[in-house]
Amino acid sequence: MWQGVGGKQSWEEARYFMFSCKTDLHTFVSGEHSYIWDRVSGDCRFEGISDDQRKLVVLFNTKNRKGKAFVNNAVISVKDSAQMIIKPVIDAFFNDSFWLFFPNNLSNTATLQIRDQELIGNTRYYVIEVNTPTTTITEFRSKLFIDTNTGKIFQWQTTSKDGILQYNFLTSNFKDVGGGLTLATLFTDTNTGVSIRYPIVSAMINVESDKFTKP
Repeated sequence: MWQGVGGKQSWEEARYFMFSCKTDLHTFVSGEHSYIWDRVSGDCRFEGISDDQRKLVVLFNTKNRKGKAFVNNAVISVKDSAQMIIKPVIDAFFNDSFWLFFPNNLSNTATLQIRDQELIGNTRYYVIEVNTPTTTITEFRSKLFIDTNTGKIFQWQTTSKDGILQYNFLTSNFKDVGGGLTLATLFTDTNTGVSIRYPIVSAMINVESDKFTKP
């Protein structure tokens, strides 16, 4: 299964990522928004545009879930006001990164179960089930179909805790993002037409430190 993303070693050696996302799955962040993420330290930078066309920058850490919010480069010093921006942005990050970084699910054996292979049409697929981490907004179970020949995700289904189908995503637009990693950058739900797009995805060798400290 690792072959479809470029191998386990490629994922383990990747540290810095820059990616943008455009989706209707969460409502706080409308339009395309971007992140720069240090997977090792957890430091992350978010940039987006508010509904009233103001520039939003949130600098936070994915491990301790603490951060600072800036609007038009001015820090929001009132704690409650800042949290009204910081918390939804952190929640959005965990949801956006959950779909994009499929290798993270393969690495977390505590939430992963391998099922019997299934034949769809003329293609045989590995089937794995993943319990959504508690860091995401909504609790659900994932069922992924992975091509046994290529190792690439073909289909990603999610069901609620009571077994109701929520999304049936088909994946496409696989891209070499650098460092030997190949990731799906478009997920389209066959039931509703809802999509998750990642226009920009790049694994980087290094990042300037002030990206995580200055707006």
